[in-house]
Amino acid sequence: MTHLHLIFAPGTCSRAVMIALEEAGVEYEHQLLTYMKGEHRTPEYLALNPNGKTPLLIAEGQPIHETSAILLYLAKLYPEAGLLPFGRGEIADAQTIAHLIWCGSELHPNVFRIRIPQFFCDHPEGRLRQKEMAVASMHDKFAIIEGHLESGPWFLGEAWSAIDAYLFWVWFRLDGTGFELDRYPQFADHYRRMQDRPSVQRAMAIEQAAGQKLREEGLVVNFETFRPGRTPEDFQALVEKTQPAD
Repeated sequence: MTHLHLIFAPGTCSRAVMIALEEAGVEYEHQLLTYMKGEHRTPEYLALNPNGKTPLLIAEGQPIHETSAILLYLAKLYPEAGLLPFGRGEIADAQTIAHLIWCGSELHPNVFRIRIPQFFCDHPEGRLRQKEMAVASMHDKFAIIEGHLESGPWFLGEAWSAIDAYLFWVWFRLDGTGFELDRYPQFADHYRRMQDRPSVQRAMAIEQAAGQKLREEGLVVNFETFRPGRTPEDFQALVEKTQPAD
């Protein structure tokens, strides 16, 4: 049995990987990474994932980062789980991989340019324009998703896949940003149906427990002050600054 150790943070794209693990029904360890402690910037963590992000899957002692790569690895490791519909021919398999990579290379970056534009531009006017352009681009991409789901019920057709787990996170991250989600009824229905899956409910329970722990410790990420590239000492100063006085 392959030993799997998932390092995650609630609300991040780690969710897609955790859902896939739960869907496969395999044993794995999960470890909370606390961004507000700067744990993602420690030398130990950067040695495993130079990008300083989550998720990170350690399989038999070897690190794998990037959500799409981890999902691809799990699909090949547990073919009986049907995480991705491989085995239909080389071209069909390549098309499936292309859809998965599209989630990571097209959808994922746009999510963050809409959700946290200050990460990519330090001028208010530039941030606003960047978000506007990302929103326009995302509507084009959501139209593609809506078309797939009209033929659905899942992105690849009749069978659920790990791509649906990735899309579930994308919808979640755009909710509350002002993005017009109500233009996509098929995608909205997809999100509701995903919430009914036992694998999603188990993953969400783990996330919720982790989120509660962070709230109790005053370590929930504040995206207004959170910036990439800070050192663990910078984050410690931020935490101390936001702690309530005795």
